[in-house]
Amino acid sequence: MKRFGFLLACFAFLWRPETAVPADVVWPEGLALAQGEIVEVRVAGSEVLSVEGQMNSQAIAFFRDHTGSFTALVGADLEAKPGPVKLILKAATGEGQVQKKDVVLRIRSKAFPKESFTVSAEFDQLSDEVLERIRRERDQFSRAFSTSSRKRLWDGVFIEPLAGEISSPFGLRRVINGALRSPHTGADLRALMGTPVLAANHGRVVLRGDFFYSGKSLVLDHGGGLYTMYFHLSEFYAEEQALVHKGDVIALSGMSGRVTGPHLHWGARINNARVDPFQLLAKISAPGPTTQEAKTLVDKTEK
Repeated sequence: MKRFGFLLACFAFLWRPETAVPADVVWPEGLALAQGEIVEVRVAGSEVLSVEGQMNSQAIAFFRDHTGSFTALVGADLEAKPGPVKLILKAATGEGQVQKKDVVLRIRSKAFPKESFTVSAEFDQLSDEVLERIRRERDQFSRAFSTSSRKRLWDGVFIEPLAGEISSPFGLRRVINGALRSPHTGADLRALMGTPVLAANHGRVVLRGDFFYSGKSLVLDHGGGLYTMYFHLSEFYAEEQALVHKGDVIALSGMSGRVTGPHLHWGARINNARVDPFQLLAKISAPGPTTQEAKTLVDKTEK
């Protein structure tokens, strides 16, 4: 009996379970973008079940695309410091493993146009009451930008909200009465009063109101930290918290707020980075679900 126990002990010592071979994960390489631009980050692998990302303590949302890979949009703020930034990625696989990879994202500086002009002191000076209103309105925007849906609502590439020439480009630096002001965080599109403004993609209206600088404004949440903004409107066609589809008329263009003529200010923000909205037309290559599937998802989301 003792001999039998001894043989069992020897067998247990000699036998080792096979060590699980780490699943193959294809990590992104050579990521680079300029200030105000976006880049798609893709993680692939047949056994990858989910992917998480983090950059500068900001969570980066990944979604499965039509190829089975996981993609995320990463943006560099128009005033981001040039240089390398670490993107921390984690991939969970079917083997129950979590693989981690630190990827370097290089941000390049970009030369934005500049214009100088002079206005009357009355136009340039604001009362204490107006300054307090501006502070409250900034808080409203900050709250809207902090509640993005965890689900991806957008469907593939974005569309222009209206067909108009760019009158003031993204990132424009303005010098007013000799003082450098905040850079232009969107693109101004020429438009006559009452021109229909379209939703650039599926999303939810998370902010609607009349503000000092931006006038009548709408903010759409497209999920995963991605937003688009529509300012200086004359009329709203979408209610706050309404779910809208790509191409829906959500408002009419106008000249409300701190402007001198009718136009549409179109802006975009991804994970709190202020980016050129036209990057959404140029840089998104991987389509999401079919249009009908995406519309169904939007209709069911958080109702």
